[in-house]
Amino acid sequence: MILGDSTEYELLAKWAATCKNNNLSCEIGIREGLGSKVILDHLKPNKHIGIDPYGNLNYQHYDDTGSYQCDYTESMRLKLLKDMADAGYENFDLFHMTDIDFMNKFYDAGPFDFVHFDGPHMTKDVIREVVWFADRSIPGTRFVFDDYPKYNMSKISDLLEYWDFRQLEAGKNKICLEKQ
Repeated sequence: MILGDSTEYELLAKWAATCKNNNLSCEIGIREGLGSKVILDHLKPNKHIGIDPYGNLNYQHYDDTGSYQCDYTESMRLKLLKDMADAGYENFDLFHMTDIDFMNKFYDAGPFDFVHFDGPHMTKDVIREVVWFADRSIPGTRFVFDDYPKYNMSKISDLLEYWDFRQLEAGKNKICLEKQ
């Protein structure tokens, strides 16, 4: 059973199902996998990748909190891989690495049609990811941000205007922007 620890999965499903492009999608911060399952079930991308380092990391999650030890265990990663395989998601690949390592190693990846930002939730980290993925976006690409009230989303939205992204819809916890 693929689990999750967020909210508003119905919005993620709606935004994935109505996305015009479905070649390559990505979720940063996959944890137990429900976000990726929703994307796979509703967007039905040709390829979906998850990026998560797992491990017992010392991590600052939000701008206004201190650091803490994550509980993203190796057994959690192995369970996710088994659950995804058991569910038949052959178009799913997990990159067991940090977002920074992924961006450095796969600098020529893309274009991306749908990206769910659910990893680091500090403004500076989200900005770094957004710039990298925006450079690899096409018209119709959708960016979904989890826990957006916890960081400076207005700064991120303003930055994304450079790539012609506009807000499509917002919930209490998730927000979707689309490239025009």
